[in-house]
Amino acid sequence: MQPTFPFSSPPTTPEDPEALRLLEQGPVVKATMGPTEVHLALGYHAVKQVLTDNRFSREEACKPGGPVYIPSASNPLVLTSLDPPRHNRVRKLLAATFSPRMVEQLEPRIQTMVDGLLDPLEPPTDLVANFAKPLPIMVICELLGAPYEDRRRMEEWSHTLVAHSLPLEQIRTAEREIQAYLAELVETKRRQPDERLISELVRANNDDITPDELVANLQVLLTAGHETTINQLGNFTVSLLDHPDQLRLLMDDPSLWGRAIEELFRFNRLTSGILPRVATEDVVLDGVPIPKGAAVMPIIAAANRDPAAYPDPNRLDILREGPAPHTALGHGPHFCLGAHLTKLELRVALSTLFRRFPQLRITTDELDYDPTSPGRRLTSLPVTW
Repeated sequence: MQPTFPFSSPPTTPEDPEALRLLEQGPVVKATMGPTEVHLALGYHAVKQVLTDNRFSREEACKPGGPVYIPSASNPLVLTSLDPPRHNRVRKLLAATFSPRMVEQLEPRIQTMVDGLLDPLEPPTDLVANFAKPLPIMVICELLGAPYEDRRRMEEWSHTLVAHSLPLEQIRTAEREIQAYLAELVETKRRQPDERLISELVRANNDDITPDELVANLQVLLTAGHETTINQLGNFTVSLLDHPDQLRLLMDDPSLWGRAIEELFRFNRLTSGILPRVATEDVVLDGVPIPKGAAVMPIIAAANRDPAAYPDPNRLDILREGPAPHTALGHGPHFCLGAHLTKLELRVALSTLFRRFPQLRITTDELDYDPTSPGRRLTSLPVTW
């Protein structure tokens, strides 16, 4: 009997046991995903090949009847649904505006936000409700130039759009609502520009991107950046508290935080797989023949724990060195556009949290996760210090 995807692995573990069991069978394994037969790319080198080889197409996967994992991610206008040369055109404009330099300029504001959330905290508290959840939407509003008073609607839309177990019509309704909101926000920035990302994109747009493409990609920036950071801020906190030896290294040498964030991304499964592809011709994937038209699902939760790429892969080691960068933020042409912002936000948030509250500890033995989220989203994180 073929395995099925999505897996049934519980969200309580940072690894995906089912993915790792399949990896023991080989780097590529056949499975079913709903009505579709799919090849699971599990090995590190297989996943990297799928993410970089243009013969594995996102555009083909987003056509009617294609393999769908997260419905909102199948929008044919968004960057993650495009192949070259269309992908190159849209990515070039977005990357030129949403640059590392723009992100670095946000650091003082992010630090102020983090301090503002931590200042009033008294033990005991829920770190999700009072820190991990509000911070990312504050940062996204600051980045886009969106009114902070609209954050509740943005949170609701974002949470609905990344879900894989909600009714499709509910997801489509949220998609229509957020796109209408963003289209109106774009027009506001045309009339009243500021120094934020939307205004910069409007100023830079010389017909290289259509209005619909702009709105669709702003939707991805808002939802993906917001949801993933909430989830990983909670998961990374738990991992560090579960590994006091690693946390002690960081407390003794704060210069290690950059390396720690990379290792925490590798170690912590956010989601098991990322966006599926379709082979546009016969391809040999890490020694396994893949026929033209076959669906392929990159399983990053397995790749990031592949012993062929990482010695002792199930150990959290912030001093880890090696030639194998993690695939948690993708790889190749579709490497996460918001990676710089996500890493900065997590570094500032976590380093400040543990500096301010060095005696932080979790007050429960059972953590609850949101069953509707494809990411490992904690519903609460009760702590004291």
